[in-house]
Amino acid sequence: MIEQKITPLMQQYFQIKSQYENAILLFQVGDFYELFFDDAKIISKFLNIALTSRGKNNGENIPLCGIPVHALNHYLIKLVRGGFKVVICDQLTKPTPGKVVERGVTQVFTPGTLTDSSMLDEKSASYIVSVFPNPKNYGLIFTELLTAQLFATTIPIKEIKILESELARYNPDEIILPKIKSNNSYFSYFKNLGYFAAESEYIPNDHNFDSSKLWLEKQFNEQTIKTLLNYPEIGYSLHTLYFYLKKNQEKSLDQFNKINFYKPDDYLILDSATLKNLEILKNNQDSGRKNSLLEILDKAKTPMGSRQIKKWLSRPLISKEKITERSKVVTEFCKNINFMQQIEEILSNINDLERIAGRIALNRANRIDYLSLKQSLILIPNLNILLLNYKNLDYIQKITAKFYDFSPLINLIESSINEDISGEWIIKKGFDLYLDRLRSLVQDSQKEILKLEQQEISKTGISSLKIRYNNISGYYIEITNPNLNSVPQYYQEQQKLVNRKRFTTQELKNLEQEIFKAQNEIDIVQTEVFNRVKEEVGTYLNQLRNLAQSISWLDAIFSFAKIAYENNYTTPVFNDNNEIFIKSGRHPVVEQKLENNFEPNDTSLNNKENLWIITGPNMGGKSTYLRQVALICIMAQCGSLIPAQMANMPILDRIFTRIGSGDNLAQGKSTFLVEMEEAATICTQATKNSLVILDEVGRGTSTFDGIALAQSIIEHINQNLGAKCLFATHYHELTELEKIFPTIANYHMLSKKINDTVIFLHKIAPGIADSSFGIEVAKLANLPTKLITRANEILNTIKTEHSPFKNIKFNESKNIFSNQTSVFDLNKKEHDAKINALLDKIIILENKLKEKESEIVSIKNLNLDELSPKQVFDFIWKIKNKES
Repeated sequence: MIEQKITPLMQQYFQIKSQYENAILLFQVGDFYELFFDDAKIISKFLNIALTSRGKNNGENIPLCGIPVHALNHYLIKLVRGGFKVVICDQLTKPTPGKVVERGVTQVFTPGTLTDSSMLDEKSASYIVSVFPNPKNYGLIFTELLTAQLFATTIPIKEIKILESELARYNPDEIILPKIKSNNSYFSYFKNLGYFAAESEYIPNDHNFDSSKLWLEKQFNEQTIKTLLNYPEIGYSLHTLYFYLKKNQEKSLDQFNKINFYKPDDYLILDSATLKNLEILKNNQDSGRKNSLLEILDKAKTPMGSRQIKKWLSRPLISKEKITERSKVVTEFCKNINFMQQIEEILSNINDLERIAGRIALNRANRIDYLSLKQSLILIPNLNILLLNYKNLDYIQKITAKFYDFSPLINLIESSINEDISGEWIIKKGFDLYLDRLRSLVQDSQKEILKLEQQEISKTGISSLKIRYNNISGYYIEITNPNLNSVPQYYQEQQKLVNRKRFTTQELKNLEQEIFKAQNEIDIVQTEVFNRVKEEVGTYLNQLRNLAQSISWLDAIFSFAKIAYENNYTTPVFNDNNEIFIKSGRHPVVEQKLENNFEPNDTSLNNKENLWIITGPNMGGKSTYLRQVALICIMAQCGSLIPAQMANMPILDRIFTRIGSGDNLAQGKSTFLVEMEEAATICTQATKNSLVILDEVGRGTSTFDGIALAQSIIEHINQNLGAKCLFATHYHELTELEKIFPTIANYHMLSKKINDTVIFLHKIAPGIADSSFGIEVAKLANLPTKLITRANEILNTIKTEHSPFKNIKFNESKNIFSNQTSVFDLNKKEHDAKINALLDKIIILENKLKEKESEIVSIKNLNLDELSPKQVFDFIWKIKNKES
């Protein structure tokens, strides 16, 4: 048996692959990145590209697939988002006939280590979090490679919901774990939460990993190291991160020099359920930005401004001073529309300085990055002049303090970087004299090629003869088949194609070597010159990052001011008496979709009424109202103005929500179990400084169980926690609690039934709703008429004969039942009396209208299908006022 020889190319491949066995290796061969063996089988299927083979290994065909070099980013983002770790092995030298091309790993990509702008969501930060579980605490380190920021905190090991809340705040692209025995369970846990998890090579207390200690001592100051000693779980988490980045993004390690230590309750805590239920960062339909609070508030003109708004919404403030500092600037900006227009124009032309600076730090910046940097820096003096009138504001002083003099940096880029990005010359002519001389030589060589081509045409008499070039063959003479008889003997055949052949000559070889030598030297010199420019730009890195942060703050403030000005928002006032008062509040998202037809509502949760039980029909607006109150509080604590006529509110520590229903199939949890888990979180973690929003608690189980659980939760929130609470329900029996607990009040969403039509007024008022109008809503949904009729028959039977509460004996304990006359019945009588009185007024108006034919005609011409209930009532009341 003949032993098969491994080619030099495959020897290179095996050597590099052995260092990255758990990654997909993209191995450059000419104009393609090739994948071999199992990598080829897996990726060809994942990307739906052709699987073929080339060569043999141990007597078997080597599976092969490939992607074009120019399409790398297109496929790379698919692979990384698909959960693959991808290693790029590039050709490091140009192909030279007879020599093996040098190759080496140039980049490693994982979900959290992407740096190219085309592969990142420009409006979202890309975080990695290192999680280290100690017996008592989790140590967490969040980092964003392109900003070099580190955020560290600890969470008690039993507080798993707090851990989930922190993860939801940052929404990391990648979670890193150390090599520990419990990894499998954590991998499953994080996967079920929807995160991508990876393992670091770090093994705790293994002395083979002491290099991270040297890195810590080199990068961080003494105070930081002392803090890490006091929080060993954070220290271990940092070691875990170090070894992961050392393997996958080593260049990033040199840029870290500061750790921001914090506690989760340093901000208003919004857990994952609240972020989801309130649709703060994304909607619940397709998880996109559309119809989310973020979409409404993000009017930023730069990507870094958009990312800053998202961070602020994820981490609202709890410091009254910091909130007021922000909102004061927003309020002042709103007073000057001319200023707003000018600042908008400048911000629109500033590029993503934050990520450009990050790529400079990681040595990933390209020519376009440097040119974009220069174009942005030119605008900073104009921005500074615009802000002069606001220098008395502390927040503006903090921003403009980072507007350094960048004129030397602007001049450096202007004089060195070639703005013609279509050309291959990065360095501008005139910046380096030696480089200019080399380029002249190459240009002269190209003229020599053309001269040689004309010479060979004359010698051979072949007018179609061409001297061409490609990366594989170098320079060659191409002659078509009909002219092959005219080829002279000194031509050396290189390649035979279908309708032509390629040749070379000694003279062409000599000229080629001269050109290659000059071009290689140009590449070397240009790279050296460009590296010198990069080095000098790098000395401004800290200043650039400070500037980028200031611009992001300014842009976020501008965005808040723009939306506030356009929608008549007001500045909230904060109190210390723990009362929430909102006058004519509006839902910030829904009002945008209704185009000024939104019905505002008041809210007054105070020490006399700190829990509202809200009843009302389906489609009556309960859920919108609940969300509206919570969103207004969140906006206020972000420093934004709010959609209301006025507001006076406390600083909240947490906002909890239990809205809607949904199971969690991935974790094997039913709708009701998910509901009870969220309720449990509220009942164990809410405080008197929290706002609790509960909608339809208990509906996922039987009626009696649901009522019992709902009452128990209400009692606990009201009596033990003292939290402000809005509790929407269809269990009208719960409204009895108003008589038992003085701080509980009944409210309802107004509606009116005229004949068989229900009109939803979307207005909240004291009292209890008359009906849920479920059948009427089903009618609006076009349920077949015979089913509606049958439903009414069944409902009447239940009401008269088979009431589920008919035979229950009520008692006087703290329960939902009582021997007294039902408050619900009393409110129903009052409600009916008010409705009948309103009907009487409408009849009187109709009689008066008969006297005026023209007005009758106008009423008849009304197209009720095109009018909202509010518009109909407004029309009637206008007529009434006219008669008065």
